[in-house]
Amino acid sequence: MKYRRLTKEQFETLSVEFAQFLASQSIDQKQWQSIIQNNPAQVDQQLDAFSDLVWEESLRKTCYINHYSPGGVFVFHAGQMSMTLLGVKTATDLDFNTPEAWQWLSEHWQEDSVSFYREQKPYDKQRTQVLFALIEQGGVLSSGDLAQRLEALIP
Repeated sequence: MKYRRLTKEQFETLSVEFAQFLASQSIDQKQWQSIIQNNPAQVDQQLDAFSDLVWEESLRKTCYINHYSPGGVFVFHAGQMSMTLLGVKTATDLDFNTPEAWQWLSEHWQEDSVSFYREQKPYDKQRTQVLFALIEQGGVLSSGDLAQRLEALIP
């Protein structure tokens, strides 16, 4: 496997897509039930192949990943050749998922307890592998709204 197997909940959400995947492998529902009962290794193979396909497609489309930590938030903008990091870290345990944290930042952004980050670097591995690692470390796919917000704040 290139990534990791999808969770049970993810498979349930993608049940229609999984059925289409099996159909593309010339496996109908009756055959799938037979495989489940008689060939666990092939079940694992199909689940893993579908998982990799879903991850690959999702990661290829990914442009922004947000990562929240106590007192900080970082946005990774995934370009084709390099990644840009925008972030803010404070000496507090603010939760940047709340309006209160952003209000605090608007009042205290010039203090020494606040650090802003802007970095760009080329990928040291395959783009999709780098993005997957960020997600596995707690990153969340995003639309880029937070990146625009940080872009306006970072000097």
